[in-house]
This record gives sequence, C-alpha cells and structure tokens, in this order.
Amino acid sequence: MSPASPATGPVPAAPQVDKYQRFSPELAEQLISIYRTMFPHSTVPDEFYEHVVRKLDEQAARDETFSGFLSDGVEVLSRETGCAWTTLPAEARLHALKRAEQTPFFQRLRSDFVFYFYSNPAIWPLFGYEGPSNDQGGYLHRGFNDIDWIKREDLVYAAEV
Repeated sequence: MSPASPATGPVPAAPQVDKYQRFSPELAEQLISIYRTMFPHSTVPDEFYEHVVRKLDEQAARDETFSGFLSDGVEVLSRETGCAWTTLPAEARLHALKRAEQTPFFQRLRSDFVFYFYSNPAIWPLFGYEGPSNDQGGYLHRGFNDIDWIKREDLVYAAEV
C-alpha cells in the first residue's frame, strides 16, 4: 500500500529505473533467449542468464562499438532466419546458432557467457559445486569422494588404471 499524503491522497510509486544502461529491453530479451539456446540449463532461473546480459550491458556502456556489435549480431541472426529471434521455434534457433558458430559474434557471446555465468558463486549450488577449496587444503580431504553419480566400482577401476 502506498503512503498517503494528507492533501493529495496516495503517493505514486517511484518510477522504475531501467535495468540496462545501453540495451533495450528487446535486445536483452533476445540475448537471454540466445543464451538459453546455447546453454540450456532448464532448472536454472532466468535471473542467472540476465546476470550475464547485465554484464554485457556494462561493457556496452563503456564501449559503444560493443553495443553495436551485439545488436548487429542479433539482427543478422533474425535476418537470416526471416523473423524475429524470439518468435523462432527452439529447433530453428539451434539451427541458426549452429550456422553462426564460427562468427566473431557467436564466439564472443560464448566466451562472455562462460566467464560471467559459471564464475558466479550464486549459481554454483545449482550445479552441486561447493566452490574452490584451495584455502581449505584442496579437494583430497574435502569433496574428493563426495560424488554420488558414479558407481563405486567405477571409481575403484579408475583408481587401478
């Protein structure tokens, strides 16, 4: 409930500040969709993908050519498919990205995603990663045999090889 001013009634909520400095909401949505296609983690909420897009937006705020590079890349993807990226079916998105794999646009998106997404400590628990253990003496006595997705007999065989 909004606080009330005696003379004028309810005070309107403060205008919401735009999430992005350089990106339009449409470009941000397209980039998130591209990342969801490139790195499909169905159990990971959009906020983690959006974290990467905000990092790209911060770079774009410092470098106008980077902003153009990203928006041009998304435009090319849309133009090559004949419709807006976000309206494409999943299979068409995947096919379009496979065709773009060797482009500087794709390479940059991939490397930035890997860096910003997987180095985010907030996401590590979703993948079962406990974080670095250097400060705790390494993994030999902390987590080395924690895995439960490999059968015990496979571990014994691997140790013998």
